[in-house]
Amino acid sequence: MPKGKKTCPKCDALSAASLKVCSCGHVFKKKLSKKKASPFFKERREFIKRMLGGAKSIDYRLDMMTVTKVFKIFNNDLDFLSKVKAPFKLEGSIKYFLTKDGIQYLKRKKLEFDYKPKNFEKMVDHQDKMGEDIKIEKRKTLRDFLDE
Repeated sequence: MPKGKKTCPKCDALSAASLKVCSCGHVFKKKLSKKKASPFFKERREFIKRMLGGAKSIDYRLDMMTVTKVFKIFNNDLDFLSKVKAPFKLEGSIKYFLTKDGIQYLKRKKLEFDYKPKNFEKMVDHQDKMGEDIKIEKRKTLRDFLDE
């Protein structure tokens, strides 16, 4: 097919690429490339705001791209990502989280977040006697104390 031309599916005639209706009456539909929107826009925006401590981002688009990658690494785990805090004060950008140290920090925090200690239940039978009895003589009166 020549460049700048398209074929009509009804009559197989070549027509200009900008033509919307063929001479046979077929209406060409415009093909839209659908860009899939990244999910959790509000949560990503809140993540940036929390990591920068409420300060304004220097390059918001770069930070949104960074936080999208971070969310993808952690499979959009909002429970974890909505609670994690920055290890130190970040100045104007969250690019730190794309570095080796930043990813390692987040992975360590994720392990801490997911940790559930084992529940050890120690059964103590209160009827069985453990150890020896300690015999302490108690003084019952002041007179007994003074007699010694």
